[in-house]
Amino acid sequence: MRITNYEAADLLVVDAFLQKHPTLDSATVKELLKTCNVSFVLEEINRWQSTMICELKDSYVQQSQRYVTLTADGYTLPSQLNEEDKSRAEELIAEAFALYEEMSQLKGDFAGRPKPEHYLYGIPVEDARYILPLAVKTNITVAATGDKLLDWFRMMNRPLDKDMFADIHDALLAKLPETLGRWLDGQVYSYEDTGMLNQYYREELEHITPERPVVLLRTFEKPELKAGLGALTSTKAEAPSAVLEAWGAEADSKAKGVANRVMGYGHTSIAEQCRTTFGMMFSLVTYHQQERHRLPNTYREPWLNILLEPERPPVIPQTVIDGGFESRYRRLVQDMQRFQQRIAGHYKGGLWRYFLLNCQQVKIITSTNARMDCGMLAERICNNAQWEINRIAVAKLEELRKLSDILYKNAVPSCVYGACKEGKMTCGHAAEMREKYRVEL
Repeated sequence: MRITNYEAADLLVVDAFLQKHPTLDSATVKELLKTCNVSFVLEEINRWQSTMICELKDSYVQQSQRYVTLTADGYTLPSQLNEEDKSRAEELIAEAFALYEEMSQLKGDFAGRPKPEHYLYGIPVEDARYILPLAVKTNITVAATGDKLLDWFRMMNRPLDKDMFADIHDALLAKLPETLGRWLDGQVYSYEDTGMLNQYYREELEHITPERPVVLLRTFEKPELKAGLGALTSTKAEAPSAVLEAWGAEADSKAKGVANRVMGYGHTSIAEQCRTTFGMMFSLVTYHQQERHRLPNTYREPWLNILLEPERPPVIPQTVIDGGFESRYRRLVQDMQRFQQRIAGHYKGGLWRYFLLNCQQVKIITSTNARMDCGMLAERICNNAQWEINRIAVAKLEELRKLSDILYKNAVPSCVYGACKEGKMTCGHAAEMREKYRVEL
């Protein structure tokens, strides 16, 4: 891998300051760094690395998997593998590449971005990619404030992950100003106790199942009361408690009316007073997309849970089933899972994670507010959104609208209350979308 297009002139000033004041504590250095700007491109890293980078919630753009290189140069393997395991890894990845390529064959020469009907078996690359391992290479551009470098070095120096980030660690350290880089790398970073976290979240994680992949775990009892009272907090001289006392038994209906009126003005910040916590389960394809929004506070179960639950079903796109590839797909998943178990049993450092497949499922617990959800769901409920994340979004909206039509009225695509923003890519079903999702208040 390599780092290109590196730009971080601001860091030179911090570096010079550190040289003069070498005993600065981490809190002070973080304050120095938070107004600095850093940008670079990571080329030819693997998808597991990029997934972990996305968890840092920086701003980034990543290469689409439709451009995956289907050769021996298209993936990375851990250097610790012996010859036998390396040979088996190469064999399995070659099989995944071959199946991906066969499933996503086009009917003939085609210019532009193909639609499902242009594929020989009706399987677009977006669905074929579910069979690819996280060892596949990708490119990612990063833009962040300088203080996020503390998060980067904390991540890269985590004992379990250190070997898997060694290449990025060394390349980034070579780019940074020497004093600052040495300071960042020399910090004593603390890490959460994953065993205790897993114990804490175990019961909630058990509520999330393949049959019920979207579960509302927690929310406020009266979200519209929270939002309505929040709206009046800025426009009333009285204390909120006095307003509630004056409303008396009509508090719920009064607050609902206020929330509806203020939201109608476009003052959507009051929706932030409503918060929900959901449990979700989806493929690593969709987990990657979930992290792209960078907004929710999310707990991801340990990767080890996936290894310890080999019976957890993979996600198989319907097009793969309809195209006649289901048995080969399942067989390769099983072969790769057995190889993951082998690597986990013979090597330290979590190297088995290179061989996780896009179709394997992970569970998360995520906390958001209504304003945040409206923005995310408006993109994902669109018929042009990727099918799995669309399915998750639709299920989430069904739960959210049980809480409030007012606060989640606009958690829908633009076509529901106006014109479609997809232009030539419009699905052509605006009338059906309005019928399904429009609410009159």
